[in-house]
Amino acid sequence: MATTPSHIVQRRIEPVLRRALDTFRIVVLGGPRQSGKTTLARQIVNGGTFLSLDDPTELELAAKDPIGFIADRRRPVVIDEIQRGGDDLVRAIKLAVDDDLAPGSFLLTGSADFLTVPVLSESLAGRAVFFNLSPFSAVELHAEADGLLARLCAGGGTRAALATAISDLLDAPPSVLSRSDYAERICRGGYPEALDLSDADRVRWFESYILTSVTRDIVETTGARRSIELPRLLRAVAARTSTELVLADLHRDLGFGRVETTADYLSHLEMVHLVTRLGSWASSTATQTKRRPKVMVTDSGLAAAMLGVDAQRLADLGEPSRGPLYETYAVNELRRQAAALDEPLRLHHFRDSRGREIDLLIERLDGRLIAVEVKAGATVRPSDAKWMAWLRDAAGDRFEVGIVLHAGRRPLRISDRIVALPMSFLWET
Repeated sequence: MATTPSHIVQRRIEPVLRRALDTFRIVVLGGPRQSGKTTLARQIVNGGTFLSLDDPTELELAAKDPIGFIADRRRPVVIDEIQRGGDDLVRAIKLAVDDDLAPGSFLLTGSADFLTVPVLSESLAGRAVFFNLSPFSAVELHAEADGLLARLCAGGGTRAALATAISDLLDAPPSVLSRSDYAERICRGGYPEALDLSDADRVRWFESYILTSVTRDIVETTGARRSIELPRLLRAVAARTSTELVLADLHRDLGFGRVETTADYLSHLEMVHLVTRLGSWASSTATQTKRRPKVMVTDSGLAAAMLGVDAQRLADLGEPSRGPLYETYAVNELRRQAAALDEPLRLHHFRDSRGREIDLLIERLDGRLIAVEVKAGATVRPSDAKWMAWLRDAAGDRFEVGIVLHAGRRPLRISDRIVALPMSFLWET
């Protein structure tokens, strides 16, 4: 489905947010600038009040009299870019919901992570629930039905329901997408404003986006003195997207002076939702904390633009960024699908001291596991799933299914509870 920036796309997280507003006093919606938070908040407000702190007049009123700014407003009160209001406004919101326990009082949106913004010390603990809105998912852009993750988790989570879902996928028609089609979609990414731009214009848009909106948000909320270095850091992360984070290597390449400075600036990029870390899975929490996370740019289009990779170049089998960008695209798509589900899921990568590794492990609340391996090639061999087979045997009934996502056209069964699916099956019905 071709999508233009003017087209209103139904966001899959909207029902989840509406249910949260029916239950909790405060709902906080984070996400990068230009991901569609304001548009979605306006749709949800439904007769309430919409206030934007990007408006200088509203920001001044909130700073002068935070309690009066929110008093006697029709609920829900939507406050856009809440991080700009500072602690005084957040404390006023806290007092308001402590006086009135009714659900759905406030929907707060922000392009900086509410819980990591240095100028905000009030966490609203016990009063708020938190969600993230990413740029468009492939399901939102190309599908009429739910995506792969919803299908795997449907039917009450029973083994019979999962077996039916897998059987249906294996019986589905071949994918119609070619290597060039995948390359185009990976480089396009999900930012609404960048969807239909040419490759060259998309790179210009992303560069301007980084230099203006993002740099401003980081400087405003952290006081960072070397904001001019942030685009260079983002390019360095893009060159490492979907690989284990070795901070010392990143620091050595950038030369920021102290390794602590590199760590701080990487945290700043995470705060504005451009970079994320995918923690390492292990059977115990203590073991997880000792293992390195993967670092990942949160949108494949942004990563490709930072690397100067266009669709034609990405379609070349010899392009070294193919594997990491395919993995970045697939993992981000599954992250976006997971955010729209009622069931909270935990996403990890897996690598142990013996070199066994799996690109993505999706862990359900009861500990059951869905394993995903991503291949940029069109040919799948049993060896591509060898570590998933090892985990299946080691985890027993906890292991639900292993999926090798690939750029070929046909689904196939590899072995017990392990299948290979075209990457388009992430969103195709």
